Amino acid sequence: MKLTRRNLLLAAAAAPMTVPLASRAESYPSKVVKMIVPYPAGSSLDVAARIWSDSFPKHFGQPAIVVNQPGASGTIGTRAAAKAVPDGYTIMLGTNQTHGANSALFPSLGYDAINDFAPIAGIARLQHVLVVRKDLGISTLADFIALACKPGQKINYGSSGNGSASHLAAEMFKIATGARMDHTPYNGSSQVAQALMGSQIDATFSTMPSVLSFIKSGGITALAVASKDRAPQLPALRTLAEQGVANSEADAWTAFFAPAKTPPAVMTALTDFTMKTFTTPEVREKLEAGGFVPDVTSGTAFRAVLAEDMKRWAKVIKAANVKLE
Repeated sequence: MKLTRRNLLLAAAAAPMTVPLASRAESYPSKVVKMIVPYPAGSSLDVAARIWSDSFPKHFGQPAIVVNQPGASGTIGTRAAAKAVPDGYTIMLGTNQTHGANSALFPSLGYDAINDFAPIAGIARLQHVLVVRKDLGISTLADFIALACKPGQKINYGSSGNGSASHLAAEMFKIATGARMDHTPYNGSSQVAQALMGSQIDATFSTMPSVLSFIKSGGITALAVASKDRAPQLPALRTLAEQGVANSEADAWTAFFAPAKTPPAVMTALTDFTMKTFTTPEVREKLEAGGFVPDVTSGTAFRAVLAEDMKRWAKVIKAANVKLE
């Protein structure tokens, strides 16, 4: 075909146009936004994700949906988020597991927790509480440590899985106190709570939402909070540090991330919206009711939190020789 001016113009008009991400950011958002949660539906983390997705259309005028992609200790959904187009239409809810411990646990993770993501904001913490079965006959932390250190005594503790935050919290406690406890992994925190209620295990470090109702009903005994501060849901329960056990803080943080290279204008819009939403009194009340401690941090500030947390958990994993089977 002869390349006339007319033919060149027609060819240009028919060719698909690729709009740079920076240009698309100017009209953000113009369609539905997907929030990936790399854990099963119905978990305590869904509370935070759905607060965000429910508030999004009120602020931006566009819908947002939550998509649960669980599996492999959160790596499946996290990997999908890392490989998503960095345009602000796919973001994820991350935790100290997906962006902290997993980096030290998996030799081939499939994503880089630092370089493949841009933090939008940190929003809250889930505190771990040390609880024991009611018929263990223990009511204080000091008595439990003495029992767990007694020669010939066998203490079984449960966790929500190998390499989970509850597993690592218990191993950190063992390092700090010299307690001798055998590990029994379960598939999720609800199974651990039921095993404790049924006296199949002696103790566990569990996130507050998983055991709060059992503590309040008197079905299990709470001994300490593995956090830098007391739990708002149980203000009389002292922390491990207040009871003489240092270096045993095991808060499970929650934050939102976008894929790396998401346009700065989009990141600014997402961070401003998220921080505004999660600092309102109404949302703070919802988070506390769900067992969280509200702790809103900008994406920029959260980078430092993430880097430090990764180092801390890697140290615990190495010292306790934790390996995934």
